[in-house]
Amino acid sequence: MIKDILVFLENNLFSIITAVIAIIALFQTHVQIKISNKQFLFAKRLDKYLLAKGLLELYKDNEKLLDYNSCPYDEAIIVDYQFINLTKNNYLKNITCIINEPKNNDFKNAFLVKIEELKGLSTEIRFLFPNKNGQLLENFIMKYQNILMELYKYQIILDLMMNDAIPRKDKSTYIELQKEYGELEHRHRLYNAINELKKSYYDVLDKKAINKIEKSIKL
Repeated sequence: MIKDILVFLENNLFSIITAVIAIIALFQTHVQIKISNKQFLFAKRLDKYLLAKGLLELYKDNEKLLDYNSCPYDEAIIVDYQFINLTKNNYLKNITCIINEPKNNDFKNAFLVKIEELKGLSTEIRFLFPNKNGQLLENFIMKYQNILMELYKYQIILDLMMNDAIPRKDKSTYIELQKEYGELEHRHRLYNAINELKKSYYDVLDKKAINKIEKSIKL
């Protein structure tokens, strides 16, 4: 019996060694793929987390600028300064100029592309961090892109009112223009967007979502 085994090993030694080497190589490849996948996921999570954290920091630094409680309804509100400050980082800086030239097609296209990027970022966050913390951060990003859009829309209405080109017998008052252009409706939409953004920010803060996400980002 033992003699037969020894004879078999002697006759098939090369094949056995080849098979063992192939198995080891396959195992090493499998391990390397797992390591590469983990590294890729780590890099992806870190990249999206840093973008989201940048938006949180922008809101934190500029929250008071979005407080319009003391603004009378018979006067226009300022939104360009707020928009500029809410886009003051490397990720959003290329859309800052849209607020001063809202009709510029090149600026508008860049702005709309970035809005879609933010929507995509919120979706990626949800899949990269598939838990309550990811959902809270996803919601904040969606509210952030919404506030940028509402600030932009209000600036368009304001520009139309200030540069009113409709032929008139007498110059219209601000109140008349306000009614004609629906300024109050746009203002209320902006105020609602501000309240929703504030709530989403404090949801992230109160649930310590960022701290939990930071702990989950690891190789």
